[in-house]
Amino acid sequence: MPEQHPLDFPYLTRRIAPGHHDDGLTLPRTGGADFASAPPEPRLYPAPAFGVRPELTARDAVVRLNARQSAIGSLFVTGSRGTAWEDNARVTGAQSVHREQIGTTLQTAGGRPLVGYVNRDAVVVLRHVRELRRALFIAGAGALTVQTFDGATAAIAGSLAQGQRTVLTLLRIGSVLELRAESVPEEWDDGQIWREFGFTMTIGLVRRR
Repeated sequence: MPEQHPLDFPYLTRRIAPGHHDDGLTLPRTGGADFASAPPEPRLYPAPAFGVRPELTARDAVVRLNARQSAIGSLFVTGSRGTAWEDNARVTGAQSVHREQIGTTLQTAGGRPLVGYVNRDAVVVLRHVRELRRALFIAGAGALTVQTFDGATAAIAGSLAQGQRTVLTLLRIGSVLELRAESVPEEWDDGQIWREFGFTMTIGLVRRR
């Protein structure tokens, strides 16, 4: 299975314009092959730990899970109307809270969907999270709540600004997961949201591990 290239991550480093002072938010970039082959985690800019910030907002939009939170049990997202996912081979699919589905389901070795709904919760099976590249969760009528195995939680309002709808993005960076609160126009349907975030549904595949 293709692995993510160390540089294949949004927000991995923050570019600094020539002549501007580094305020410490970006770790130094070293040259050569050592940089390209190094794991991505040490090169991440600092982000609050998941569970420390009780709520994500438009101003404080990012949290990062630690390695244990990213690998044990399941990640639960409550309050979403739909989710979409993409694996390392760019195979994608989506499902609504009403179980309407398009694209390709990512089945784990145990026969469970890697991402999907259990009752009204969107669930990511973290034991197999290295097969996942990214996912998103579209807010429904109310707030989103995220919870990990250790009881840590974070809430995100269903709208971060007037006329906007919240989309929570999940990105795997090496062995850790990053969550980011984004906004899209409230009237957009799921298809418009998928396109905005670069998801093109993969039709006609059965993806088993």
